[in-house]
Amino acid sequence: MTKIISFSGVSNSGKTTLIDGLCKILIPRFKVGVIKHDPKNKALFDTKGKDSYKFFESGANVALVSPSQTTIRFQKNIENSKILELFNMNEPLDYLFIEGFKTMPFKKICVIRDNFNQEEVDNATAIATLMENKIKFRNKIVLDLNNHNEILKWIDK
Repeated sequence: MTKIISFSGVSNSGKTTLIDGLCKILIPRFKVGVIKHDPKNKALFDTKGKDSYKFFESGANVALVSPSQTTIRFQKNIENSKILELFNMNEPLDYLFIEGFKTMPFKKICVIRDNFNQEEVDNATAIATLMENKIKFRNKIVLDLNNHNEILKWIDK
């Protein structure tokens, strides 16, 4: 069964760095997927001027297929459950990490360096932070943000 963990936190808190570190530990022994939520439409997946970029800009849904990867871009939002189905269609994943999507019903790790959103802390299952911040979160499970093995051990419980 796929272990699904959602990561939340303010911008530049270290979410991407943490997920990247976990992926490096897990891959190639496990199949890992990552879903990145982009609520402000800032992410770019293609290079301006290239064919697939032009196709998408024209309004088409685009699949970019090569011998080593497939990238799919849709012109509209897809239901969260449908995204999960797409990820597990080819081969079931061992781990699925979700960056963002604060409302998805999965275990959540709130990543905190300095600033944080109290609502995200309240909705989190655990906090990943610098150990000098540990005292601020007495009512939560607190994980060492710099210890990816410790965080993975908690995920695997």
